[in-house]
Amino acid sequence: MRAAIPGFAPADRRGTAYGIFNAVYGVAWFLGSVVLGALYDRSIMALVVASTVLQIAALPALVWLGRSGARPSAR
Repeated sequence: MRAAIPGFAPADRRGTAYGIFNAVYGVAWFLGSVVLGALYDRSIMALVVASTVLQIAALPALVWLGRSGARPSAR
């Protein structure tokens, strides 16, 4: 994913783009880990179901990005 940043950010703002990307990615990872950890404490089945539902919910975005050809320009 980090390899896509140069295609979306101008050279003089690339450091900021990497910083924002890493901050958002890190916070999302932390929040997801907290939720899945809480589910693990309650029920393994709840953890499996939630994880499966979240991955299925992400499929439309994956398909849309694959079809739209949303790729950064090579520089």
